[in-house]
Amino acid sequence: MKALALTIATIALISSMPGAQAENVVSFERSYVTHEWGQIHVLTSQPEAPGNPTPLVCFAPNPYSGNYYRLFMEALGSDRTMLALDYPGIGQSDTYPDELDMGTLAGIMADSLTSLGWGPDGDGPVDLCGYHTGTMLATELAITHPELVRRIILMGIPYYDAAGRQERFDRLSQIKPWPDSFAAVAQDWIFAVEMRNEKVSLERAFGNYLESAGSWQGKARIYGAVFQYPAEERAPLLTQPTLVLNPHGNLKEPSRAYAELIEGATLIELPDLKYGIFDAAPELLASHARPFLNQH
Repeated sequence: MKALALTIATIALISSMPGAQAENVVSFERSYVTHEWGQIHVLTSQPEAPGNPTPLVCFAPNPYSGNYYRLFMEALGSDRTMLALDYPGIGQSDTYPDELDMGTLAGIMADSLTSLGWGPDGDGPVDLCGYHTGTMLATELAITHPELVRRIILMGIPYYDAAGRQERFDRLSQIKPWPDSFAAVAQDWIFAVEMRNEKVSLERAFGNYLESAGSWQGKARIYGAVFQYPAEERAPLLTQPTLVLNPHGNLKEPSRAYAELIEGATLIELPDLKYGIFDAAPELLASHARPFLNQH
């Protein structure tokens, strides 16, 4: 995989940072990285007054795009560049034509970040943030490209033993025929809209539903990569400083167990958070992330 060029396709949007000083403004732009097989979509936020030179790269929970992190980028991005890359076949990224495992995903993201100008031959390493699916990708990217990754934040980690992974692989990784009735996508609606955290706006929830339905076939391939990943073998190989923020949803115990696999990992419990955390409490998450990321 060799990233060929960065296609300039940017749309600048300005939004005031909630709860911050008026002068702290974050601008957003969208762009694409072109690979031999297709394009990866990137949502980037830039601060009005840069402070921290190391960008934070965010990997979303399947089946959502990088827009999942938008409020978090507003909250944390007042002093650093932030990027959120869509997975192949998710959001606005093209579908990868061959087999897709976590190593391949990590390679795609590494090539994308290199093309964007980061890494040892560019402007230096990046920090990573992964949520759900993104935790496994962040882990593998940090292990296989240590020169590219400085620090890691993980939240809501879907860590299961081999039997638990196999059950989820069998249930979630099969590519389904395109739906021909609403009944087929009703569960997506129930999860994204009807069961949403009360602090998640209907507009955001509806957008999440559309993304989930739109990635009808793409999300199965991403789940397949996640639940074939031998996390118990890979996590102990991490050498970068790692922060695990632990909301008390259904991944509370798996996240604790995963943190124990990583030497020197810092675990912070968030008992008041459960679901929809990046909409319900972006400022709180940023308040924990910022001091960790600001360390040298």
